[in-house]
Amino acid sequence: MNRLLLLSLLRDETGQDLIEYALLTTLIGLVGAVGINLFKTAINSTYTSWNTGVNSLWQTPDPM
Repeated sequence: MNRLLLLSLLRDETGQDLIEYALLTTLIGLVGAVGINLFKTAINSTYTSWNTGVNSLWQTPDPM
């Protein structure tokens, strides 16, 4: 009896799509998190260089 129950559970495919979508969503999230961590120094240096370039163009008005 237990063997028939085990075989029927192994052959049952209901809910398979939900599990596949959950695994795919998890994989996409992990790839995004790893990608951000890999490129965080490059992104930070780019924004810093943009800020430095804008600040070098800004001239303080002379009050006199």
